[in-house]
Formats: sequence, structure tokens, C-alpha cells
Amino acid sequence: MHMRPSADMRPPGVYPTMAEPTSAAMTIADTSIVGFVGLTHKGPLNEPVRIGNWEEFVEIYGVTSSHYLTASIESFFRNGGTTCYVVRVAHQTEGGSLDDAALAEYIVEDGWNKPTLRVTALNEGEWGNGIWVRFVQGAGANALLTLDLEVGSGEAHVSSTRGFEVGQLVRIRSRDNTDYVVLTEVGDRLLRWGSETPVNRRHRVAAPTRLEVVEFELQVVLRDRKEVFKRLQLHPSSRRYAPRVIGAESRLVRLEDLHTKSPPPHNLPESEPLTKLRGGRDGTGLLTPEDFIGYDHGPGQRVGLMSLVAVDQVALLACPDAMTLLEREPGPLGEMRSQRVQDAMVDLCENLKDRFAILDCPQTRKVEEVQSWRRRTDSSYCAYYWPWMVMPAADGKTRVIPPSGIMAGIYAQRDTEHGVHHAPANVPMVGAVDLSVRVTEDHLGMLNAEGINSFRISRGIRPWGARTASSDPDWRYVNVRRIFIMLRRSLDMGMAWVPFEPNDSRTWDNIETATKLFLVELFQKGMFAGGNPEESFYVKCDAETNPPDVVDQGRLICQIGVAPAIPTEYIMIQVVQDMGADAE
Repeated sequence: MHMRPSADMRPPGVYPTMAEPTSAAMTIADTSIVGFVGLTHKGPLNEPVRIGNWEEFVEIYGVTSSHYLTASIESFFRNGGTTCYVVRVAHQTEGGSLDDAALAEYIVEDGWNKPTLRVTALNEGEWGNGIWVRFVQGAGANALLTLDLEVGSGEAHVSSTRGFEVGQLVRIRSRDNTDYVVLTEVGDRLLRWGSETPVNRRHRVAAPTRLEVVEFELQVVLRDRKEVFKRLQLHPSSRRYAPRVIGAESRLVRLEDLHTKSPPPHNLPESEPLTKLRGGRDGTGLLTPEDFIGYDHGPGQRVGLMSLVAVDQVALLACPDAMTLLEREPGPLGEMRSQRVQDAMVDLCENLKDRFAILDCPQTRKVEEVQSWRRRTDSSYCAYYWPWMVMPAADGKTRVIPPSGIMAGIYAQRDTEHGVHHAPANVPMVGAVDLSVRVTEDHLGMLNAEGINSFRISRGIRPWGARTASSDPDWRYVNVRRIFIMLRRSLDMGMAWVPFEPNDSRTWDNIETATKLFLVELFQKGMFAGGNPEESFYVKCDAETNPPDVVDQGRLICQIGVAPAIPTEYIMIQVVQDMGADAE
């Protein structure tokens, strides 16, 4: 019920009026966001991270030519991709081993040669072995004592409290005596501390006695990048508590407080020369399919590909580095390992029914091998692409990469510029300079007939196929399946208001009206076949689809049928020569 003021209000009072509830208009769901899974130079492990451009990827994950994901994501953005989620994977075992990914680290000792801090790289990998760190002790704000201190005193009157804060370690120093306290309160020219750091000596104003903050600095260096963190403290109550400050501000390292038993100030890290972190490992030497696939044990316990289960925005999946499993172990066993990763991608799409997998075929020159690879899958939720792309490399040479990354960009480009009903094909591919295999017209026809999408060198390099891996003629085309994925996503969002509404004719009418308006919009964009909306779709949500027994079960049924537009694959041109009577 919506309340609106009456147009005729004379005596003061309440004038309620009733308005019919309205549902929000349905909108076309975004189907251009890709979930990439693979190997990177650095970055968080098994955590989906949203990436909006190439520069952001480089900042978080670095650049490497040892794997395919870096070049694939660069191609994704160059070819029209705007947003993706990246999941970095590596070898990890439950008990831990020397083949697992590991953090580079350095244990810092305090003044009594006991471990006080652990410095680790931001995330696992050999990249962290290039980080240098240095701790430097120093002094900060200071003030003069203005009232004598007796043994056991818990407060000091000072000339100024500027620069003093709760949690700071403060040195009380006169000519003959020194004490250290940790501040618990800062007032107007008054400093207080707790019983954990008592004053053990007398301090006189006439000495004179000075109070000064004891702090330390951390310097972090990685090649031409340097971070400096000043005014650090080791008490958790301090605003400048070192692990917390580094955790919030550093892009290179993290600090762990080892809670040394040494008393202040001996618990502080000793000033040392620059020291290198050690022990970082990439964890890519003994990769298994399970490292890519991961597992889903519920919220907070998802890793690998399965960590994308909870990321509703992802509508496409790509894993170019799945091919490394085959490359490292050519033959049937390597094939089974790569195929297991791709099977998991397809299973995820089949189960969720709201995303689509872009799959690579092996890098081979034999069409028969590609056909054999493709024949093992029958699903409309995936598409295979072959051959591989020849791309320019940083050293001026070229390298060959799987096509899934660049195709993900083409998918996103078509979705964004034209709509999901446009097949991701016949679009020039930015960055590709050649194909690993030049495919003949005969081979193009053979591959297309078997649901293997290939490429043609014509006005650049263009995808020349838009077939799924399904044997069902109704689900033959990529854009047909993806239209229904978009519809599922759009209807899920557009009907979010329906649960717990009254299951009656007014709600049915609202659903039917909103859905028809949405489908008319899609028809006008060219997503459906037919000459008019009546030929293109139907929506039925009434007492017939919702009889009393269905309503009693708390269910509401809306039947929707659509006729998706299918792509033009063959253009038949008839040329007729008119031999007129005047022709001689």
C-alpha cells in the first residue's frame, strides 16, 4: 500500500489514499563479465578479484610470460572486455609440502635476540624473494616534565602533549634515570600509562627530565618501488600499530606480531641493513587438475574454479592455463588432466544454468586430434575454439596462446555494443598477427559441422563459427543458449519483488504485464524471430497456470515461451543471366 496526500485537505487529519503496488521494470542482465582461472606472477590465491582494466590486473597480479593467463587477459581487454574476475590458482596440499605455493618471509629479532615480527610478502610466489626490508628505530614527539615523578607513578605532567597518542611507547629520561611506559590516556598537558609499564625510578623536573616517543620505521623496496612507513608502534592500542598499518597501506608486504616476551623497549625490532625476504614459491611445478578446480565447502570455504560459484556477476568462464597440464605431460594422461578441468567448467555451467564456458582445444596441427577432443563433450553451455593465436611478445618476437581469452573479449564486445543475440563471430581480433595453423576452407567446413569454431584470415583474423558443443539442433548456436542465459538472469532480478506477495490475480497480472513489456523490448532489439511480438513470444500467468493446488503449495507459475533469432551462417546468392531477345 502506497500513501499519497489527498488533493482536497480541509480540517487537519489523516487522509490515506491507496495506490496499486508497482514492480520495477525488468532490465537486460549483464552477460559480458568473465571469470578467469589460471596462473599469475603474484596476487591473492583462490580469491575471485574483480578487475576493471589491464593496468589494474598488472598492479595486482603482475606480468609473466611463463603462463597463458596474463596474455589472455591483456587480449580480453584489448578486444572489448570491460570487467572480469580473476582467480589465481597454485599447488597446495592440506599438510603442506615443498612443492606448495609459499610466502617469502623474514623473521625480525628484537633487542634480546628473540623473534618479534614476521615480515611476509603480500601473497605467495617467487616474486616476494625480490623484496628487501629494513627496520630503523627513532624518536618522535617530546616534552619536558613539569612536576616531579615518584616511583610507581601512573601519570606525568608535561609542557606539551602535541604528538603524543594512546598506545605509544614513551621514554622518560633524565640525566641518571630512564623508564619506559605505554600511554593509555592523553589529556591537557597530562600523560597517563597503565600498570603493565610502571615507573621504577624517581624523576625530577630540575634534572631536567624529558619524555619522548620511541617509534620505528619500516622501509620496503622491490626493484624501483619503495614504501616507507614511519611512526610505527608495537602496542595494539596504538593508532600506528605496525601490523595494522602495514596491512592497510602496503602493496608489497604484511607484518605479523610474534608477541615476544621481551619487555619494552627491548621488544622493538632492531635497526638493521636492508634484508631480503626468502622462501617464496610459485607452486606451479606440480600442478594437478584439483588445483584448478578446487572445491566448494560453503561460504568462506571455496577455492579454485569453484570459488566462482558464489560470484553471480560472472556469466562466462575461461581457463587458458588448463592447457599447461597437457603440455607438461603430452599423451593420454595429460589429456585427461586438461579435460578434467574443462569438464568441471562445463559441469558448473550446466548446474547453475546462468553462465557459459569458452574452451580451448590443444595446440596441434592435426584436425583429427581436435575433432577427437571435441567429440567427448555434448553440452550447449560451452563452445570450443581452435587453432591458437599468434601474438606479439615483449621481446619483439611472437608467442602462441590459446584463443579463449581473446574470444572472451569478443563475447563481451558483442554483448556490450550490440546485444547477446549477436553471435561472437566475424569480428576482427585486435592483437592477433597470425594463427598457429592456417585452416583451409574444407577444414573450416568439417570443423564447423562438428561444433568446433575456427578462424578465418579475411580483413584481419576473425572468428568464423558460433556453434556450441551440443548435438541438439535447438541448441546449436552460441547466441541462442546465451539469450536464454540472459533471460534467466534478467527474470531472476526482475521478479525479485514477487516472493511473499499475495498469490492472487493482481500479482499474476503484474508479472505478466512486466514480463511482456520486457520481452517486447527484446523483440525490438532483434533478439527474437517472428514478424511481430505475438509470433515471437508468449507469457501466461493466470488461474490456469496457478490452480488452487499450486497456490496452496506456495508456488507461482509463469509460463514463458520465446523464439530466439538464429545467426546467418550461409549466404546463398543466385546470379541469373538474362539472355534477352535483343542480345546478339
